Amino acid sequence: MTIRFTTSLSVGALALLCSLAPATSAVYAQDAVPFDAIGDDGTRTAIRTIIADAAARGLPTAPLVTKVREGIAKKAAPDRIRTATSALAGRLAVAADALAPTRSNEELAAAADALQAGIPVSTLRDMRKLWPGKPLTVPLGVLAEMVQSGVSKQVATQRVRDLLVKGATAGQFASLGTNVRDDIASGLAPDAAMELRSKSVLSVLNSQQGLFNGLTPAAPTNIRPRNK
Repeated sequence: MTIRFTTSLSVGALALLCSLAPATSAVYAQDAVPFDAIGDDGTRTAIRTIIADAAARGLPTAPLVTKVREGIAKKAAPDRIRTATSALAGRLAVAADALAPTRSNEELAAAADALQAGIPVSTLRDMRKLWPGKPLTVPLGVLAEMVQSGVSKQVATQRVRDLLVKGATAGQFASLGTNVRDDIASGLAPDAAMELRSKSVLSVLNSQQGLFNGLTPAAPTNIRPRNK
């Protein structure tokens, strides 16, 4: 049986994540892990090495610390904890490459969750191109959560992309995720919930865009050249 550890955050916690400074020091991260709770010496050494290597590569170490803590809390076998931590480090590295050149630790953690949910690397690259100067933490978190909630990857990816193109705010993404999750809990099919709620947000965005266009003065067309 395969044990899977997840570090996905709920949509409601993403705003808080964005406001917190992640641990960037390998020493700090390792001190935060109760390594003595891991009974195997080789595993403890391997995990320390994974965290130190991640820090040396500029990857966030806080998600790795969380992964180890989750494994310990679930009383997983030492080797499974090491494997899960190593896999997460690999996803963080892939995410760092996909979201380059601009990326934050929070974005990388959210992107790693999206990769674990089965979102392809090409989608991460596409999202970075669509929002080159904006943080993708919340959109990525919502995308991962929607897929984990049962929305098909195709529908979730397309609707999140539509909202990125239209310039949806982080708050709108967060509300979308909450509403879809509530709809699913109420019995609505996941894809139908995603379609319904995303269309509602798109309608608001289109209305706002239409209002903006209506307020933009038209260029005069009846100006005659002055006589010299």
